[in-house]
Amino acid sequence: MKQNFDDRKIIREYREIARQIVRKEGLYINMDQEELQEQTRIWREKFKTQEMTLRDKVNIFALVREAAKRIIGLEAVIVQLIGALVLGDGKIAEMKTGEGKTLVSLFVMYIEVLRSGRVHLITANEYLARRDREEIGQVLEYLGVSVALNVSGLEKEQKKAIYTADVIYGTASEFGFDYLRDNMVRTLADKVQTGLDFVLIDEADSILIDEARTPLLISDHKEEDLFIYTEANQLMKKMLKDDYEIDEHKRLVWLNDAGIEKAEAFWLVDSLYSSENQPLLRITMLLLRAHHLMHKDKDYVVLDGEVLIVDPHTGRALPGRRFNDGLHQAIEAKEGVTVNEESRTLATITIQNYFRMYKKIAGMTGTAKTEEEEFRQIYGLDVVVIPTNLRVNREDMPDDVFYSKKEKGRAIVYEVSWRYEKGQPTLIGTSSIKSNEWISELLTKAGIPHQVLNAKNHAQEAEIIARAGEPGMVTLATNMAGRGTDIKLSPSVHKLGGLAVIGTERHESRRIDLQLMGRSGRRGDPGFSKFMVSIEDDLLEQFESKKWEKYRLKLKRRHPNDGKPVNSSKINGFIVDAQKRIEGANYDLRKDLLSYDEVIDLQRKMVYKERDRLLNHDKLGISSEKILFEVAERTFREAKDDFEQEELYERQKELLGGTKFPYSFDQVTLMDTREIGEKIVEWHRAQRQKFPADTINLIEKEVYLNLMDQMWVVHLDEMVQLREGIHLRAYGQQNPLVMYQKEGAHLFEKFQEDYHFFFAHALLELDPEGLVMG
Repeated sequence: MKQNFDDRKIIREYREIARQIVRKEGLYINMDQEELQEQTRIWREKFKTQEMTLRDKVNIFALVREAAKRIIGLEAVIVQLIGALVLGDGKIAEMKTGEGKTLVSLFVMYIEVLRSGRVHLITANEYLARRDREEIGQVLEYLGVSVALNVSGLEKEQKKAIYTADVIYGTASEFGFDYLRDNMVRTLADKVQTGLDFVLIDEADSILIDEARTPLLISDHKEEDLFIYTEANQLMKKMLKDDYEIDEHKRLVWLNDAGIEKAEAFWLVDSLYSSENQPLLRITMLLLRAHHLMHKDKDYVVLDGEVLIVDPHTGRALPGRRFNDGLHQAIEAKEGVTVNEESRTLATITIQNYFRMYKKIAGMTGTAKTEEEEFRQIYGLDVVVIPTNLRVNREDMPDDVFYSKKEKGRAIVYEVSWRYEKGQPTLIGTSSIKSNEWISELLTKAGIPHQVLNAKNHAQEAEIIARAGEPGMVTLATNMAGRGTDIKLSPSVHKLGGLAVIGTERHESRRIDLQLMGRSGRRGDPGFSKFMVSIEDDLLEQFESKKWEKYRLKLKRRHPNDGKPVNSSKINGFIVDAQKRIEGANYDLRKDLLSYDEVIDLQRKMVYKERDRLLNHDKLGISSEKILFEVAERTFREAKDDFEQEELYERQKELLGGTKFPYSFDQVTLMDTREIGEKIVEWHRAQRQKFPADTINLIEKEVYLNLMDQMWVVHLDEMVQLREGIHLRAYGQQNPLVMYQKEGAHLFEKFQEDYHFFFAHALLELDPEGLVMG
């Protein structure tokens, strides 16, 4: 891919700095470990009060270069130093596969630690986090920097110990879940995270873009009648194509008039859209989505009677993650496995909003330039393409396009077989598990031994992908599973043309195609890549274009049935158009998810800030009186006549403390709302004096925290329900997002009023005589 003018200018500037670093290579050669660690201490102290100069940076990089050479035998080359300088400026460095991104990370992590920040290094999975922590971690430790590994399933004290380290390796979800859990604790001492200073993200496109489609959720079970999902599944079996409409690109499905009638007859109701039948409408729409938008072996797999989400871009299963808001249950009903209880959201955050909280962010990956606009708009990150150390020697051939999948399958087997016969290793990429298993079946019938890598055996992926460069090895992988592990060629393979990469279909994103191609031709190795596609592939089948439909019919009429490829540049143009359209639709989906989460994000930050304020103090102090006063003022409003006033008084008395309510009806009628508020606060103040000070402070704090947490869970559930139904507003010419923002604000106001009200009620119910002293 061509670099733009800005890239070239940046690279030129950094190349000069990198040369200065290399020229300093003798500066630390005679220092022992103790002296190098002393340098670390000196710089740490210096940068507490002073800014880092260019000269400092050059010397620091030279020291790290010397340490890496000693400990792991790797000497950073000019382009790796350029990559590290780019990361240090808070950008994304696009570096091709095998260019040594792991070594590049060492430089920027060390320099950020010296700047008094904690560094979080995010990787695609725990295997890579563990591997990189062991390899690069030993260099950091040699220089006196503490390193830790953040994994799931640890006790609180273990987590706290991890977060004291200077550099912490882990996955995006684990760091995100730690943040959410920290905002559910009951005491400050139970928090584990120590601040969000600098985050460096490996495989940045995978984490910041692909994983960003699924928010992080902490949930518990929500009691409900699960049999209704099975019932709704029976309704789906009665539905015909004329009963619903589908928009695959926007991932929407809805009932038309015939479908609505059928559903109403099934549920025995007059109107599916009346307020009392909303639960039935919700279940019907969930099963409709499960049947027509969620595809087995693409969006999810069924393993040992369990539905597992599949990462749409890596083909990896995501155990422990569930589709939220009832969709997972709907898929379980569709697949005939046990329907588990729906989860109720206790805390949630999107990947985007979690990473945007860091003071500084940088990333590295093999493919990012195609998504530069998204990185810039959502994360404020520019992408810089780093030149390769050696020229790319891979031969990238034009696509072979076939009339049918069957012909394509035969051609793939032939292509693989003759390469297998001569001993050349081949990596075959598929975009789904279904396609992966189909190709595997064809290879088995042809007697070609191969190793399979998909979401069903991802535990062995690093081991499988590492062997893909051995002579005669045929590896079949879904969407670039095994990222982060280099395919190193055996010496004899170089003479055979290197690793051959065969793509069996074009992916929804051009970026994924580039990742697949990039597995070959590592560090100047020879290599080969070619995509073998058909006009029956999902990408073109779902491409809605009148020009394409017209051209496709013309092709089918001309089909010579000789199994030879069409190879028309026109078809390649249609493929690129289809990819661009889907990329745009997926970007809109992620942007949409973020736009809706930003509404919750503002609310979440207010609630978490309030919790922290509370946890930081031993007592609520004036806050409890202020809340009591506001609730009293809001509760005691004017009535139209005496009869209504008496009715209102009884209800208000019951709400605000029942039999313990301090004022009679006659007293209340003589006061205005402000005076009532002041009198109730005065009475409460007198009640407080009857408790030991520490005891009443603790009680108030615990009651307030309990109520806020309980009501926040209820509020999140209400926001989920609102989000589910809001897209229907689009049919009423209303902007769903604007309505969600408006109604979400009302719900948040209600949430605040509710927990304040129940807190006021609890305060007036307190009985000093009933307190048991321990």
